[in-house]
Amino acid sequence: MGPEYLQSELPLIQQLQAQGWQYIEGCLDDAAVTGRDSFAEVLQSKVLRQQLVKINLRTLDNGEQVKWLDEQRVNQAVSAISRIAASKLMEANQKASELLTSGIVVDGLPDWDGGRARSIHFIDWDTPENNTFTVINQFKVQCPPGHDSSKKHIIPDLVLLVNGIPLVVIECKNPDSAEPMAAAIDQLRRYSNQRFAAGEVEDNEGHLRCLTPTS
Repeated sequence: MGPEYLQSELPLIQQLQAQGWQYIEGCLDDAAVTGRDSFAEVLQSKVLRQQLVKINLRTLDNGEQVKWLDEQRVNQAVSAISRIAASKLMEANQKASELLTSGIVVDGLPDWDGGRARSIHFIDWDTPENNTFTVINQFKVQCPPGHDSSKKHIIPDLVLLVNGIPLVVIECKNPDSAEPMAAAIDQLRRYSNQRFAAGEVEDNEGHLRCLTPTS
């Protein structure tokens, strides 16, 4: 294990675990280890589907909360977050942020408030403990067609997921190397041009710096 892992990556993993995050050690040969069907995917689809049903509940007249999302509505929500229609990264980030904060509106149920449309939320902002928090290292992702042909995939050091959705990409650098901050930011920007459109964090000797590809 090199200094990047021992001095930067490992301490952050341990800190997140202490705060209740689940840690998954990535595998460069099997996407299933990280909860995905293939390296072309960035979502943990199974986790996301389970969480959508869990955190979006219907409150009955007697106060009981019950599940109401069917497969069709879950598919609609997953499609919305995984296939964001945008030609530019800034636009994609804005649309993704709106989905994460406000959710997606779908048809309601005939016997529920006159069939009024309902919002499906991707994250339970009111009760954080209802969400799943996962940190994965060596999160291999296949580069999509039309990008740098010299790279078939990217492997960020750490990716933080909430309810199976990757929200943060972290690149760890050896604090003793020349200009580790600049090198990490440059690498994160290259990632954003190829696959990710999420918040980015550079971890250098225990200090976190946040940026977005739109800044």
